[in-house]
Formats: sequence, structure tokens, C-alpha cells
Amino acid sequence: MSLLFLLIPIQRGAGSELNFYVEPIVPDSQIEGSTAYFNLNLPVGVEETLGLRLTNVLNESINIQVTGHTAYTNVNGVVEYGQDAAEPDPTLSYSLGDLLEIPEVVTLAPGEVRDLTVTLTMPEEPYTGLLAGGLRITEVMEEEENSRGEGLAIKNAFAYVIGVVVSNDRSNITPDLALLDVFADQLNYRNVFSATIQNYTPTFVNQLEVDAQILAAGSDEVLYEAQSTGMQMAPNSHFHYPISLNGDRFRNGNYVLTMTARSGDYEWSWEETFTVDVETARRLNREDVSIDNSLNIWMIVTIVLGVLFILIIGYLISNQKKLKKANEKDEK
Repeated sequence: MSLLFLLIPIQRGAGSELNFYVEPIVPDSQIEGSTAYFNLNLPVGVEETLGLRLTNVLNESINIQVTGHTAYTNVNGVVEYGQDAAEPDPTLSYSLGDLLEIPEVVTLAPGEVRDLTVTLTMPEEPYTGLLAGGLRITEVMEEEENSRGEGLAIKNAFAYVIGVVVSNDRSNITPDLALLDVFADQLNYRNVFSATIQNYTPTFVNQLEVDAQILAAGSDEVLYEAQSTGMQMAPNSHFHYPISLNGDRFRNGNYVLTMTARSGDYEWSWEETFTVDVETARRLNREDVSIDNSLNIWMIVTIVLGVLFILIIGYLISNQKKLKKANEKDEK
């Protein structure tokens, strides 16, 4: 098992300076190995104390806030420890964030070093596998008025994220994946097909590789494809793997996704037929910022010329009929 994005300072805004430091104080229950994050194996129902040593490096007081979170997998195939998923996976039996008792916002005096404690309470029922999450430590910044008098703006700030992985039985855990869905979607306002990959097992899936193709139903021609390597999935999590249309419009119809995923000696393959309906295609095409949905000058000219052509033809036909009737009267 490997963990990424642990004990990392995260900068918000340009020009920020590091105002404080954080060091984890690991308990005796820490599994041998890295001391940069909490990696614990604990009995059912026990309480354990997680320590944080905070150091204020400024000559003024600062406020520090700690929040607890449950790990999830983001759209890039990266495990997030310092945020909560918009939609937790339904196979997640326990949310690590709910098992952490977090202290209130604390004020550190100038140059002060202080130890904080976070209480972890293990589930009352036996649990096989890993619970993963993290502690996010942020400086609470006051809002300040914009220099142009345009309201308040949040000052720049740093945050640390320290990973937390706990278990009471982590033996014989075999990772397994499922393909839950595939559908027309958007990423950053650009058209993609999204394939929802689920890790429904209580363990990390490391060094994940994905190879995906989109075909029109009944055809062997690959319309779109995507390949990724070096991804990781959190225990009991899912993410929407994107397959870009590369600026193309969605066309309604039936499609087939073929996908292969690999992690070490494990491999999974799926084939799924799905449909993009007319309304979904129109809506997403309108919202895609890379597609020019405005009428261009040549389209306008073509429409105008077409209308003029129809009017001229109509006029000529009508005029010809009038001349024919006039000639018939003269003959009589």
C-alpha cells in the first residue's frame, strides 16, 4: 500500500508565505514505517489520540483550524485526503471523518509551539480493511476590504494535509473494481464521455492503468480513446474517468465503451453499450466552451442567398404565369 499527498502544504493565492508548521506526533499504535502520516491498526471500539505539533513562525498571533475528511478518488485518478467527496461511495461502511473528534479553532501566540490532540474512535463492530482520510490544518485568515472598495477578499493562506489510515484487520484484502456507468458528460465545460469506475473493496488500488475506447454501436471504428497510468483509488470510492471528444460535438445515437484496467497482477475488462439522446447532446453542445455555437458570417450569407434565390424563382414563375394568361387573352 502506498499513500500520496500527505503532510503537504497547499498554497492558496499568489505571494503567500508559510506562517506555521505542522508535525504529526504518532502514537504507540503506529505501524512501523513512515512517520509523515498516521497509519494505525487498532482494536474495535477503542479511542486513540492523534497528536499535531503546531509552530507559529510569525511575530503575531495566528488562528489555526483542523478539519477531518474521508479519502476519495478525484477525476484525475488521485486520492484526496483533505476534502470530502461530493458523492461518497455507497459501499463505504464507515466515514473516517465521522470517527474523528476535532478541536475548536486555536490561537497561537507569536512564536508559540503547541501540541493539539485529535481523538479517533474506532467502530464498535469488527471491520476488515482500511479506513482512509486525512486532517487538513489551515490558518484562518480574516477577510480584508478590496483596495478598490469592491467588497471583501480572502487573504492568501496555506494548508497542510496529513493522511490517516486505520484498521483493525487488514489481512488478505484483494482489490476489485467494477464499471458502474458510462454517459455523455462534461469536464471543465468540454465534452467527454465519463466511465464510472468503482473500487468497492476496503483497500487502495495502486498504480492503476486504464485503456478506454468509444465506438459507434455496430462499428469497429474507434471514435475516441484515452489511456492513463500511475493512478490510485481510495478504499471504497469511485470516480468518473473522462474520455475526451477533443472539441467534437456530441451526436445522438448508440455507442459502445470497451475498457481495460490494470493494477499490478490484477486486470479487469468491460464492454458497455449506452445511448446519447438528442436533448442531452444538444444541451452539452451548447455548454461546451470549445464549440462555436454562434452563426458565422458565411452561414448568414448562405441563408440570405438561399432566401433570395427562392424569392427570385418565385417571382419568375409568377411573372411567367401572368405573361401566359395575357397571351391567351390576346389570342381570343
